[in-house]
Amino acid sequence: MCGGASIFRPMVSGRVLCISAGMLAPKKADNPVGRSHLYLNFGLLGLASVLASDGFDPVVVHGGFVTPEDFIRDLVERVTLSEEPLILLSIPSSFSLPWARRGVEALRRLVPAARIVVGGRWVVADDEPWIRSRLPDVDVFARGVAEGYIVDIARGDSLGRRTRRRVPSIPELDYRLLEGMECFNPSLEVSRGCGMGCAFCAEAREPLGGMKPPRRLVAEMARLIEVYGTASIRPYLEASLFRPTSAWVGELGEALEASGVHLPWRTETRVDTMPPDLIPGLARAGLRILDLGLESGSPAQLRRMRKTTRPDVYLRRASSLLEACRREGVWVKVNILVHPGETLDTVAQTRAWLEEHRSAIKGVSVGPTILFRYGRASAALLAEFESHGASVVDRFALDRDGFAHLHPSRSISHDAAVELSNEISRSMMSARDYYDLKSFGYLPRQSSWDDFRQIVVGCPGGNFSFRLEGLG
Repeated sequence: MCGGASIFRPMVSGRVLCISAGMLAPKKADNPVGRSHLYLNFGLLGLASVLASDGFDPVVVHGGFVTPEDFIRDLVERVTLSEEPLILLSIPSSFSLPWARRGVEALRRLVPAARIVVGGRWVVADDEPWIRSRLPDVDVFARGVAEGYIVDIARGDSLGRRTRRRVPSIPELDYRLLEGMECFNPSLEVSRGCGMGCAFCAEAREPLGGMKPPRRLVAEMARLIEVYGTASIRPYLEASLFRPTSAWVGELGEALEASGVHLPWRTETRVDTMPPDLIPGLARAGLRILDLGLESGSPAQLRRMRKTTRPDVYLRRASSLLEACRREGVWVKVNILVHPGETLDTVAQTRAWLEEHRSAIKGVSVGPTILFRYGRASAALLAEFESHGASVVDRFALDRDGFAHLHPSRSISHDAAVELSNEISRSMMSARDYYDLKSFGYLPRQSSWDDFRQIVVGCPGGNFSFRLEGLG
């Protein structure tokens, strides 16, 4: 079964259990559509792939929106474990921390001898005393990107004398290790890092790495088709900043033509780093959806976000890129933030910009900026947000939960920011637009338009982020 329920197939003894922590409720509105989403933890799958290549027998399972106690109990009942089993628990975001806390407690009750290793690059961060205070029953916390030492951890080596093994900088993902593989549209990592300095981003100072060579990427696509047994998959090319060169795009087209691989795919980039003249080649290579981090149409807010020091140039580039996508039939989903310092005037500027470009926009994702606990950098970031007029809704939340909601300014409360976000989203996106976008990478692969429509129609008052038109 796909969606919010757990997904299992029979397991064998001796496996390393790799659990992606779920969430107690969706990040935004808690409704049946939100709970049907599948969030692939491709980082955890990468670690499992490294373990498998070294002779271990890992399996990757996702907690989804299943109650952690039920999920862990069901899992333990179905698995024959060794006397001292190894369990890797990945926390993909701070929103998963409450699930993880209860999940660890359940594991300790049901499998007291287990060695529990917890990772999650942006949650564990550089402050182990804090994360240990939230998860005191964990044996080992893995910091950062762990491909280079996950085998040492699995073998029980001391972290104090661990060595970095030679593994690919971006390992190939082995989807045969993923429980419920058939429900997930796959992801393929193509680059890591960003380093563009945005005020709200965990990767603001993470340098941008090189792009995966096109021939290797196409070979991985071909293996995905073989593993899934079908070409009806829609990969998400994962990159915090997808920034190809013209030579890379040309090599990708040549590799695809030589291999006969043809898959539609989706990726994410900034509006000011993707040259519009690359869009035709990318579209021919399969690009169907481009997630664009515009964030605001207000020059003042773009400066506060540290998106750019030249908002006029930034917004002109955004316009040119959107027009190039429209010409080539590439759907664009625009990301917008209601950020510290926001006023009704700055929001109106953003809405006017979106309206001006409506014909080139398939949908939007809009929400208030959230302050996450990025290790010891949190205090400085909070001070910066407060200097723009923002304040935290709950002053204990950052230390307790790992994130804090914000009142963006004195004139816009958090609740008002949420409502403004929903208004903007509904004004720009129909239910069909939402489905078309989410069917690439988020909704279960088997979820048809009719399935989606029935869920929405059966949930009146669901507080959806799209217009309820055309549902029949």
